Amino acid sequence: MDLPEHLHNLVSELGDSLVKALAEDDHCRDLAFQIQAKGYGLMLILEAAPLGHKATEDAEWEGLEPAAPFSEDDLRLMQSFKIRVD
Repeated sequence: MDLPEHLHNLVSELGDSLVKALAEDDHCRDLAFQIQAKGYGLMLILEAAPLGHKATEDAEWEGLEPAAPFSEDDLRLMQSFKIRVD
């Protein structure tokens, strides 16, 4: 799905901020080093998808189906990063 330029910029900025925050956290940095020491690379992927009423009203999203609600695992992960879901 092609994102509008302003949304693409916001998602990119969020990704940069998350990577910075994770790199500054000692525990996260240690875990990343352990994974890399095993020969694996890490990649953070963010996806922006339309959710709920506001997104479906936006003409840029017209014709797209709203994303499914978050799973319990999704919610736990977001809470661990202190991300609120209203």
